[in-house]
Amino acid sequence: MKIKSFILAFAFFGLTGTAAFAQSKAPKAPEYKPSADPFEDAKGAYEKYDQLKDVGGDIGVSYLKNAKKAIDKAMADESNTKKADTWAYKALIYSGLALNDSVEAKATPLYTAANEAIQKSAELDAKGKQKKNIEAAKANLALFPERISAYTLNKGVRDYQAKDYASAYKAFNNALKYRPNDTTITYYAGLSAINAKDYKGAISSYEALTKTNYSANRSIYLDLSRLYAMQGDTVKAIAAASEGAKKFASDEALATQEIELSLMSGKEKEVIARIEEMAKANPNNKLYPYYLGFSYGTIKDKAKAEAAYKKAIELDDKYAEAYIGLGATILNKGIDINNAANKIPQNKPAEYAAMRKQATAEFERALPYLQKAAELSPKSRIALENLKTYYLYKNNQAKVDELNKTINAL
Repeated sequence: MKIKSFILAFAFFGLTGTAAFAQSKAPKAPEYKPSADPFEDAKGAYEKYDQLKDVGGDIGVSYLKNAKKAIDKAMADESNTKKADTWAYKALIYSGLALNDSVEAKATPLYTAANEAIQKSAELDAKGKQKKNIEAAKANLALFPERISAYTLNKGVRDYQAKDYASAYKAFNNALKYRPNDTTITYYAGLSAINAKDYKGAISSYEALTKTNYSANRSIYLDLSRLYAMQGDTVKAIAAASEGAKKFASDEALATQEIELSLMSGKEKEVIARIEEMAKANPNNKLYPYYLGFSYGTIKDKAKAEAAYKKAIELDDKYAEAYIGLGATILNKGIDINNAANKIPQNKPAEYAAMRKQATAEFERALPYLQKAAELSPKSRIALENLKTYYLYKNNQAKVDELNKTINAL
């Protein structure tokens, strides 16, 4: 399956929250030196971070890391675990670190710990003294999904560009945990899975897209049908193509996929009704009478097949496939009559001659369509082989040799 690439997502996803990571020439924060009261250390370091966080650079984050060392030491004292302010500052510090960490595996545990600290502080804060700190920590956590999804998404894009498609698929799926309804990320995940040959993963992503109003769902349905076909699940392949064809009635590729898979599955009679329904809805579309001709041909209804092919040619007098189908239908009728004639006993020469005359008439009737097919599609082996069959019947060896030469050169 030919896969298109996608534009690097950094331009519009990578700008979220970059201030905390911008390079700065500011001096480094002083080395952390714990005092006798680790809680006061944590509080002081966090307040320094709070003053510097909008400036950018590493110095503010350094204060935040020192605050974590101090709050962890403070929490080791059981008496502090019974205080609302200790938990509130843990929530502030941990939520700030989660927001500033670009690695999901490190940021998520910080996020979880901050959330637990918020709940614990709220339980202990009977007088509401820590309400402001609790709300600030909650505000940090509210920003976390957007921030971490941006980093995770851009990791997926980098992995895709590096052709590490399995890692890209994993990264995009991680981003979806924070943006569960993002159709673009879902598409990226499916595309990565296809390139990683993880067809079950691709199917999962594309199935999810069909339940949305994703702008590219016309092609998603077609690819989904092909993915199911590659997995050998013809029933689901037909169902996906059928659902897509009903939603996008003007899409020939989807209609073709549904029809061809149905025919390959031996469902000629069932698909004829569906094609006729499509033909009524799209009377100027040559595709449907062509497939009707093909379908009728497979169930040996040559008269209806011929009429359908002629209708397709009426809609497009340069439709090579329809000429091939029509010429072959009439040619096969002549072959059947000729074969029947060859079974007539030798003591019935008049009957044999009459049937041979009928066969010749059919061969002659097929000739203009056979010639037109070869003219419109000069590199079609089928068109050339059909025309050669006519000349074999006519015992025209010069034409047979000429066509053999052309066929062998293909």
